[in-house]
Amino acid sequence: MNVWYKCMYYVLVIGLCLSGPALLIGWKWFVEPNWGTVEVVQAARSVERGLRITEADLKTVKVKKEQLVDGALVRMPSALHQETTRAVRLNEQITADMLNTAHLLPGADEWNMPLPVEWMFGKPPGSLLRGDRVSLLLVQKEESKKVDDKTANQELSREKLDQLNVSYEEEKKLQEIVVSYAKGTNNQEIGASDDRKKPTGMVSTIELIVNNDQKELIRKYGTKGYRFLVVYH
Repeated sequence: MNVWYKCMYYVLVIGLCLSGPALLIGWKWFVEPNWGTVEVVQAARSVERGLRITEADLKTVKVKKEQLVDGALVRMPSALHQETTRAVRLNEQITADMLNTAHLLPGADEWNMPLPVEWMFGKPPGSLLRGDRVSLLLVQKEESKKVDDKTANQELSREKLDQLNVSYEEEKKLQEIVVSYAKGTNNQEIGASDDRKKPTGMVSTIELIVNNDQKELIRKYGTKGYRFLVVYH
């Protein structure tokens, strides 16, 4: 009986001595890393704007709750195969805004409207991409040869609009229009390559997301012989 008692006594003593380091190890490696943390999706590498997200582009990590970015995605499938609306940096938390392409689809009372090539003044900006916002500046057909690049980068004044017989209110409605597609001469969509300055082709035609007012204004001035100078923001 005494021998059994002594064995139990020493086992208990040894167990108590070992429990301290074991608890410290467990806290350090298992409890502390997960205490007050949440799993979030991060970029495993830099991703350029206009590309579709793949598994190789993403990773899931645990971050402190106070470090969680508003709108951050916590499930990888929510981000896979979606298109980036801006450049994403390495280790940046992925948010819905970075991948939200709903603005590229017509909403209620909106239309996807191709802008006829013959209605455009010159060619669209070479670095224009899907998802960009553009303004359509009006140029009269007979005056189009007098318009230079300097004019293209300036907002038309009220006086200039009066000369063009264009209402200031109507001109303002033709601003901040979303480009739903930017296509090259081969009718293929233009995308970004290594950076925005190196698109995969030259833009020749564009399609726009417009509301009823914008659609009617574009038709109104296009059929009257005006040309639209495409300026993106």
